[in-house]
Amino acid sequence: MNLRLELPREIRRNFYLDVAAAMSVGFFIAVTLTFVPVVARRLGADFAQMSLIAAAPFAGSLFTPLASYYLQGRRKMPFLVWFWNIARGLFILTLFVTSPLPLTMIVLAFNILTAFAVPGYAEMMRLVYPNECRGRAMSYVRVGMTAVVTLMTPLAGRLLDLVGYRYLFPVGAAFGIASSTIFGRIRVQETVAGDRQPFGRFWRILKDDKAFAAYQVAFMVYGFGNLMALPVFPVFQVDVLGLTYSQIGVLGFIMAVFWLLSYVYWGREVDHRGGLWTVKLNFLITSLVFLAYVFAWDVTLVAVAFVFIGITNAGIDLGWMNALMQFAPAEKVSEYASLHTTLLGVRGLLAPFVGIALLQVPWIGFKGVFGLCFLMMVISWLLLAVAPRDARPWPSRRGVP
Repeated sequence: MNLRLELPREIRRNFYLDVAAAMSVGFFIAVTLTFVPVVARRLGADFAQMSLIAAAPFAGSLFTPLASYYLQGRRKMPFLVWFWNIARGLFILTLFVTSPLPLTMIVLAFNILTAFAVPGYAEMMRLVYPNECRGRAMSYVRVGMTAVVTLMTPLAGRLLDLVGYRYLFPVGAAFGIASSTIFGRIRVQETVAGDRQPFGRFWRILKDDKAFAAYQVAFMVYGFGNLMALPVFPVFQVDVLGLTYSQIGVLGFIMAVFWLLSYVYWGREVDHRGGLWTVKLNFLITSLVFLAYVFAWDVTLVAVAFVFIGITNAGIDLGWMNALMQFAPAEKVSEYASLHTTLLGVRGLLAPFVGIALLQVPWIGFKGVFGLCFLMMVISWLLLAVAPRDARPWPSRRGVP
């Protein structure tokens, strides 16, 4: 397997800054975002609040068309830095949080502000890294991030047991702010368009690009199934298995190890086979997460599920954006990203509440929800397998040994 990554000097400088920013945000992820659902449940969050926390990353996604429209004719990098700084800085306020509702509101505001950065970030990745090495470059950046997550997650779990979230979450926020500040030092040659397109034009992409529309249908089924289980996982872990913060930290460590290792593999496969192939395979692998939960009555099979979560976190993270670039013309990458993220928001606002509602049906319960999610993963893979294949061939896949 060829793992070498040769970059020109200017790209190499940007790559190192990207790695440094990713490692810093890895600390933020490890000590804050990883534990938010469990902390909320420990504070007494009810099912509605747990559903809102699960849906929060996707509520913000509905605002990405506004971000995409606003960014037309403007430089994107300053926009990214400011929104990331404000969003991550909100977790400093957890120093004063003692009940679930304020934490839920912080999480919701964080995710709305973070989603505004998605279209600009997709464009930055297109500009920073050329096609022939983008998959590996992005994967190595993620390796730096997940290395920090891997090391810090079990330690953060232990620290949460000892000192609590009110002191740990603000420290994580400081590292999150440092990350976006470092990322802002990356040099890119942004091309600013002179004309502005009508707001909402991106919806026409689904009509004009049938292959991308079919891809989004498959992703919708996949995403809906995944998100239905999102608020159910921590309730199962706390209420049924009675896991402690330290045990959750160990599970996070297991996930992070496979997340880290998988980035190296998936990065090469993205460069070799393309993002679309990577996404399709990860749809199928994700089904194994829910199969493990169906049969889990102790922490053992949950640990197996976390292995597959780590593998697919890396695969989907690298795959979706690179698959998008196979469909989108260069000048429309941010529009395609906005559409993808908006649809993510639609299913994210609905699916967690559906999952919690199904959980409360006596004859469905935990195992019924996990079984349904398993079926949806398989269906999404089948839909993508038979979808039209009009995406652009990945330019470098025949040139990677």
